[in-house]
Amino acid sequence: MFKLDFQIYNECRGSHAHEAYSQILIPLKAALGIYIGDTIYDVAPQGVCYIPPGMMHQCQFFSNLLVINISRDMIDKKDMNILAYPLIVQMGIQMTGLVQLIQAEIEQNPNSKAVYHLYNYLYSKLIDNSSTASVHYISQYYDQPITVAQLAKLENYNPTYFNDWFKQQTGFPPSHYLRYVRISKAKEFLETTDLSIMEIAAMVGYSSNSTLTRAFHEMTGITPKAYRIGIALGKTG
Repeated sequence: MFKLDFQIYNECRGSHAHEAYSQILIPLKAALGIYIGDTIYDVAPQGVCYIPPGMMHQCQFFSNLLVINISRDMIDKKDMNILAYPLIVQMGIQMTGLVQLIQAEIEQNPNSKAVYHLYNYLYSKLIDNSSTASVHYISQYYDQPITVAQLAKLENYNPTYFNDWFKQQTGFPPSHYLRYVRISKAKEFLETTDLSIMEIAAMVGYSSNSTLTRAFHEMTGITPKAYRIGIALGKTG
């Protein structure tokens, strides 16, 4: 089985998921708008978009796009918690240069060892940029009450600055990220257990059945009950 696959495309269209591997998308010249799961992300040129395995994504993009397909065994186990969710990393000047090196190497020889070395460096920077104290805290304590003030304190920022900083790191505001994690966990419980909606609500940090239902509907367009029925009928995923 492949470990890594590097390609440069001139467009990206349609809706699909990759069950066997995760994917990194890097728009080279134009900004990329992409739905991942139930959320739309904006990725600036030379920015990095990480998509976990099995996650539905959709876009209509007509420009140069660097695509890196990554086998599951290329993801370090210690990073699984962070890389279970989409990530958007807006690259700095140093990282822009790295992307340009990868692009040039792929055009010359996509199977060269140099490409793999460059990928490993890109991967380390992706983890460095996403492994913030606040992201880790949300990933571990999503079932607890969490405020922006708490998260800002973890990063030693005031709440107003923290909101902007967190969006630059992840692609969306902290409250949205927290809701995304909670709803993703709720989906897992709906798919794999017979727990009631009320029990699931408590397990993912919502105070009531109705609070979970409202948040779930806002993010997915359907209720938790309808989602579970769709799973049973094989119509939802």
